[in-house]
Amino acid sequence: MFAGTSTGGLVALSLTAPDQQNPERPAASADELAGFYTEDGPKIFHRSLWQKLRTLWGWIGPKYTLGPLEDAIEHRLGTTKIRHALRELVVTSYDMTDRQPYFFKRWRAREAPESDRNRPIADAGLATSAAPTYFPSHEIDGHALVDGGVFAANPVIVAIVEALKRFGDDPHHLDQDDLLVVSIGTGLHEDGYSQAQVSGWGKLGWILPQNGEPPILGATLGGAADGADHWAHTLLNHPDDPHIQPAEVGHGPRYFRLQVPLTESIPLDDAGEQTLTETLPALAEQLIDENEAEIAEIVERLLRFEPLPYDPAPN
Repeated sequence: MFAGTSTGGLVALSLTAPDQQNPERPAASADELAGFYTEDGPKIFHRSLWQKLRTLWGWIGPKYTLGPLEDAIEHRLGTTKIRHALRELVVTSYDMTDRQPYFFKRWRAREAPESDRNRPIADAGLATSAAPTYFPSHEIDGHALVDGGVFAANPVIVAIVEALKRFGDDPHHLDQDDLLVVSIGTGLHEDGYSQAQVSGWGKLGWILPQNGEPPILGATLGGAADGADHWAHTLLNHPDDPHIQPAEVGHGPRYFRLQVPLTESIPLDDAGEQTLTETLPALAEQLIDENEAEIAEIVERLLRFEPLPYDPAPN
């Protein structure tokens, strides 16, 4: 099962969308997936002077238009629907109309192919990446969908629950001892604030960017992600041990969290050449080097599994 939120949702969709010419293989290889960022990123995160003026630099409207993002998603992922995904898939978004989480799931789409949940993969990509203030919400059947990061910045608990509640197709009736979960972060940079600073904040203090992001945003998203990490570790690695040390979290045997520390904050929409061609590749190499033994263990354990035969969705 692949689960993802926001950019992780785009990764999950890219790795499970079938290739049009060879539907047993994913549409995007790892190298092609990287091109989603290095080639399409500068176009997605480009604003004309008119767009800046019209939105007052993002204060009275979304910073970016959807056109380039929509073009990139459709070009990379095609027009395939969720039920044709190559593996189980859970992509998060949030329904601002009904004020509840909204999930794109392969099993729901296959169960009822004529239902509103069997959407084109592009719909899932646009909804999960509709980050508030950056992009407009994505409309589906009159519902305004936004980035699932507002409630599941780290969707690991979403994935675990979806696996545990399977009672249909194989594998099913699982418990936590049956699971192997690998959670990959997008880099971690956190600035702390003193009591003297926080105690004096009003509305502007909480929402104005400091060191790259508004404190309220960092606290809510970072806190939710850290909580999910701790809960997943407790559930899968140490269900009988209440005394968990922070350094132990995410190091197996059933839950692995791969995350690289950032020395400074990188804005979500930084698509500059240096960031895309130097900074982020270097951080990826660092992540691999620092977790080489665990990555080797994960790969070895995955290779032990007998994959289920390819099961194309019914026409």
